[in-house]
Amino acid sequence: MNTSLSADLLLYGVMLLGLSMLAHHLSPHGVATTLWVGITGGASSALLGVLGLCGYAVRRWAIAAMAILSIVLLAQAVIGWLAVKAGVEAAKSGALILSLLLVFAVGQLVNLIQKWSGLLVSEDRNDRDLKNEGK
Repeated sequence: MNTSLSADLLLYGVMLLGLSMLAHHLSPHGVATTLWVGITGGASSALLGVLGLCGYAVRRWAIAAMAILSIVLLAQAVIGWLAVKAGVEAAKSGALILSLLLVFAVGQLVNLIQKWSGLLVSEDRNDRDLKNEGK
């Protein structure tokens, strides 16, 4: 995994940890799951980013972590917006932050998958071009 993706994972982990703590602080009546998602997701993303910067192959683990994190954040954002719809005004900022984290998680997932498939496709094209030139 290249250093750009590893640095993105590291920065996303720190952002997820900080913003989920802020969301939990602004909307304490919400579920404690928001805080735990931020702590575990942020720590795992930051850890994968650090391991990627050290040169370990963590792309598959990062894709799996971002997919799981996206699903959990989607559920939390829906719960937050349903609380806003029910009339809990304090839940609005928490739901907005969770929606922002969801967008970043999906973007990070797409970035990881795109870079991964792009590398595979480019390697296959180069191999095919080299084989065709040899004929």
